[in-house]
Amino acid sequence: MNIFQQREQILANLIEAYREHDEEKTNHLLGQLKELDKPAEQEKPLPEEPQEKGYYLAANDGRLFYKDSDDDWSAVSADCFWNNGFTYAKWPLVCATLPPEAFPFKRVKTGDGDDD
Repeated sequence: MNIFQQREQILANLIEAYREHDEEKTNHLLGQLKELDKPAEQEKPLPEEPQEKGYYLAANDGRLFYKDSDDDWSAVSADCFWNNGFTYAKWPLVCATLPPEAFPFKRVKTGDGDDD
């Protein structure tokens, strides 16, 4: 049974449980539906990480980020920005913290010679 068939079956059971006012069964089926969607979310490829160190703007809101020589990212305007509470993050955490609209990052030239 593929994922679409599984969803269809869960939804049919969910409608039935709702009509029967079976809250426990409804909650259980909603949980199953959520679990079914988790692997699909985890398999989404990450946006492409910029390779060069330097400053970058988020595509959606122009927030400024910096990538250092250790491939760590920091939010220039905020300490402890990442959802783990740290100042620096690796690319997977950057992608998990920001909405999809924030990508791709756009490189900012500072003119100091360190961003070539």
